[in-house]
Amino acid sequence: MDDKTLLALFDRFEKSSASEMKYSGNGYSFELRRKEAFVAPAVQYPGGTEVKTTSVETRTPAHVASPAPHVPAGTEDSGISSGNELIKSPIVGTFYRSPSPDAPAFVDAGKKVKAGQKICIIEAMKMMNALEAEINCEIVKVLVNNGDMVEFDQPLFEVRPL
Repeated sequence: MDDKTLLALFDRFEKSSASEMKYSGNGYSFELRRKEAFVAPAVQYPGGTEVKTTSVETRTPAHVASPAPHVPAGTEDSGISSGNELIKSPIVGTFYRSPSPDAPAFVDAGKKVKAGQKICIIEAMKMMNALEAEINCEIVKVLVNNGDMVEFDQPLFEVRPL
């Protein structure tokens, strides 16, 4: 399944009032869920996409970019240290460093995290998406302020793989 199709399905889900979407077809299978429950009957879309309702928090793995490319002398520097990688936003939304305003941040610069550990939350369409580290790494720099709007593929963290 290409990115365009996947994003179109995600967009369809965001615009619907359903709290869960399950897709299975063409060798792919995935589920999207909203945090708040909404009771509605299952809906069958063309192509086998079925929408059901439940109440479960969505967990989105963080997108980890490959190491920063070598920048020749005299060209603009990306600001990323050699050997480090970027964790980028997989969606558009509001970036939160902690689960609530009075809670400590999930991660800070210098903290080592394990694959699968929550590193931030991005709120999109009133749905809280917890991003999890895909690799064991150390947070070198947090690149976004708490409460900032972030774009798809925007760098959120600079990390050093462990």
